[in-house]
Parts: sequence; C-alpha cells; structure tokens
Amino acid sequence: MSRSSPARKDQQLVSSPERGFRRSFLFDTRNDELSHLDALAAAQAEHDRVREAAMRVYEMHELKEESERIRQQQERENERLKAEAELAAKERKLHELRAKSIPKPTPPPEPKQEPTRAAPSLPAKPVENVADAKLQTQQTLVQKKPVVKQEPLSGLKPQANGFGNTAKPAQTVAQPELVKPASNLAFPAPNTAQPKTQPVASQSTQRAPELPKPSASTERYLQIHQELKRLRTSLQAAAKVPGSPLKGTMGTYRREIRVSIGQLTSGRGANALPIQKITTAFNDALQQKVPSPLVEVSKFVADARQPVEGAAHNDATLPALFIYLINICAKGIINQFISECGANSKAANPIGVFTVQIFSMPEFQWRGASLIDILMAKFRVACPVLFGLSGNDKTERGRLALGWRKDGPSWITEQSHNDRMAGLAAGYAAVSLRDFSRSVKKNPYPPTHYWKTLAGIVNCPAGQTSNTQYIVVRHLIDGHEQQFLNFYGNAAVAALRLALVEFPKKAPGNTPAAGSLQALAEVLKSTSGLILA
Repeated sequence: MSRSSPARKDQQLVSSPERGFRRSFLFDTRNDELSHLDALAAAQAEHDRVREAAMRVYEMHELKEESERIRQQQERENERLKAEAELAAKERKLHELRAKSIPKPTPPPEPKQEPTRAAPSLPAKPVENVADAKLQTQQTLVQKKPVVKQEPLSGLKPQANGFGNTAKPAQTVAQPELVKPASNLAFPAPNTAQPKTQPVASQSTQRAPELPKPSASTERYLQIHQELKRLRTSLQAAAKVPGSPLKGTMGTYRREIRVSIGQLTSGRGANALPIQKITTAFNDALQQKVPSPLVEVSKFVADARQPVEGAAHNDATLPALFIYLINICAKGIINQFISECGANSKAANPIGVFTVQIFSMPEFQWRGASLIDILMAKFRVACPVLFGLSGNDKTERGRLALGWRKDGPSWITEQSHNDRMAGLAAGYAAVSLRDFSRSVKKNPYPPTHYWKTLAGIVNCPAGQTSNTQYIVVRHLIDGHEQQFLNFYGNAAVAALRLALVEFPKKAPGNTPAAGSLQALAEVLKSTSGLILA
C-alpha cells in the first residue's frame, strides 16, 4: 500500500477527536474575547448549577429543622395537656373522696359548727415559741372531730411526720431553735392580751371578711420602683453627654453583672468568680473610680433610717452609679428566677444564696441595713400576690392587679404567666428562708417576711381567690418546706396544713392549681411522712 494516496486532512481530524481538541487549542483565536466570554459563560452556568443545588439542600435542611421544631412543640403541648389531665383527674378523685367522707361523721354538734365556725387563718405575725404555736394553732385550726383536733396539736411529734428526731432531748433542743429566729428578727413577743382578742376575731369572721389593704411599705415599693426608673433615665442621659466618664463604662458594668448572674450555679465555691466581678463593679462605683452624681439613698429604701455607729455608709447620699448597678443586679436576679425556676423550684437556691450574700455585705449597706428594698420593689411589680394583693384573672383589672404581663397589645398566654409566677414565688422563698444563725452578718430579708406572705395569701376570702394565688403558694412551699419547718417547727406544720389542705377548699371549681396543692400535701406525706390532712 505504499503507492496508495494519503488520507485527506479533514478525514484525519474527524477520525481523532483528541487531535481536533489540540488543534482548536492551538488556534490563534484561543485568547480572543469570544473564547474568554464562552469560558466565563460556562463557568457562570456551572456556578449557577452548584448554587441551585446548594439552595435546594439548604431549603430541605430548613424544612427538616422546622418540622423537628414543630414536632418538639407538639410533644411539649401533649405533655402539658397530659399533665393537666392527670392533675384534673387527681382533683376529681379528691373531690369524690371528700364527698364520700362527708356523710360518715354524724355527731350532733357538727351541723351547728358548720355555719358559725371561723375560716382557718394564719396569724399575720409568726409566733415566737412552741407554746404560742400550739395555742394559736388550736384557736385557728378547725377540725370536724374534736379528738382529731386535740391530738396533733398537743403532740405534733417530730417522729410522727418525719421532720425531727424521736428522742426527747432532741425535742427540747428544737424549742430554742424556734425561738431564736423570731427573736433575732425583732418581732414583738405575743402579749398576755392575745388570748382575749381571739374570741373577738372569731366573732368578726362571721360576717364576710374584707381584703386587707396593702401596707404602707408595700405601696412604698411602687414609689421606689418609679425612683429607680427616674435614676436610670437621668444616668443614661448623662452618659450621652460628650466626654462623660459614664459613656461606655456604664454599659460595660451592666453587661458584666447580667452575664455573671446568668453563670450562677449550685456547688460550694462555684460562684466565686461571678460574685467577684459584681462586687468589683459595686466597689468601683462606691469609690467613684467612675465619677457619678450623688443621690439621696432614702428614696430607695422603704423605711426611714438614722445614722448607725460603725456603719460603712452613714451619709445621706451615695453615688448614683452604685444605686444604678444595684438596680441592674436586682433586675438580673428577677429575670433569672423567671427563666430558670418556673419548672424547678430547687433551681432558685443558688440564686437565693447569691442574693442574700450580696445584700448582706456591710460595704454595700446604708446606715446599718441592706438595700434589698430595691429587689423587693422588683418583686412587688412582677408578682403582687406575694404582697397580699389579689384579683380576678378573668378581667383586665384583675390581671393588672395580679401582675399579668402584656405582649404588645395582648396578654401573654396563661402558661407563660403561670411559669413567671412559679419562678418568682420559688425565688422569693429562696431569698426569705435563708438561715443566718451561724453567720456574723445580718439577714437582709428574714424568714418573718415569708410567714407574712404565706399568711396574706392563705387568709384571702373564699370568693376572691385566683388561680395565680394557688400557683404562688405551691411554689412558695415546694422544695422549701424543710427550711420553713426548721424555722417555725409546729407552727410551720399548722401553716402548711392551712395552705395545702384548707386553702384549696376556697378555690372555685375551675381552678386547676388548687388541686396541685392537695397533690403536694400527698407528696409530702409519702416522701417525708408529713401528715397534714
């Protein structure tokens, strides 16, 4: 085939695609504008394809995330509905048991006592010793059978309810413990005229009782809250002035305090660093390391105070930045109670320990007493029920009186409101039930305030109770009953009986939280041996 003619050039190009690619690559037109535009168009098309694929994957991921979120929300709602159904079932069962027990006792004096007996109530002030506790509980607790009434009050042995030792020496030691908190709290001792006033009280309860008006100190907390708002506004305005030392520094301190409070946890020594950061900010403000104007401290306390010998601060004024930071700390404590303690009352303990530790420091007190009134002003606005106020949670006015918040023009949901009240009640108990018997410092908020709060709610007339009050009472007690018993002994047992057994009887039929109080009494009976019913 040596004489055969050579293949044509176009046939060679067609038969070898690789050679065609090389040929086009070697063309002079490979670097012209059209080639670059074609390459850019191809790259853009590939980019669009990859981007569209990525967007599809992202959208699918978002849909899966949203689906998972909705599923979790549905599970939470189902759990809530299940818990409410169980609670309602327990309440119905308790009502059925109570209805069955009514026709059994038929003593002649019982029908006569029904219309005339006084509603059980707690004394407004706690008693000082065990003898007075027995006297008051005998006069306030009304049982259906005289034998049942006499037996627990005369005995009320610690071994019967599981909250004390069985030996007699231990019982004699418990009596000074009960006297000690009340005497340290400077509460007036019951005088000899007290038994004479008891019949008058029982006669006055025959007519419809009236709601107690808020005390002057309770209303004073609202004034303190307004003064704190004015202080914040004035300091924020001063910080905006060019060259002001407050500019930037005030915000830095505020963030440090909020973050430190959010880091509080249980465990010995676990909160040393957050406390150090907060106390450093307070000391900087007191020492005027960041200059600020002076303000009258009397505007931010509930009672009038006179200079006290040996007090760290006896002047009428303190730096405004210090009061502002105390206010920020109090606000952070309230927010932490709301966010952390609604579902778990015991989570309030480390926050309560931190609170009393800060407010009991002498260097942060004024004229020998703490500035915890600033924190109580926050409690007064957020949870008025703690200070004896009540209202109908089905009306606008009643909700305002109960501290029901709004989310824009509408009210927050009932579940959100209940969670807020539960967290605040648990926090209040964690602050007011702290034991300072082994400390040289003075308790900034003694347990007598807890007694007053519980008595103010439990003594509310039957027709004026609300679901909010029952939620507050439950979380005041749940997880804190042992501390209450440690302070008041037999008087605390009588108070718990009124709160968990008698008080729910005042509730309307559509009050689910009342059943939870009765359920809590059963829980205490099964777990601690505390028999209240």
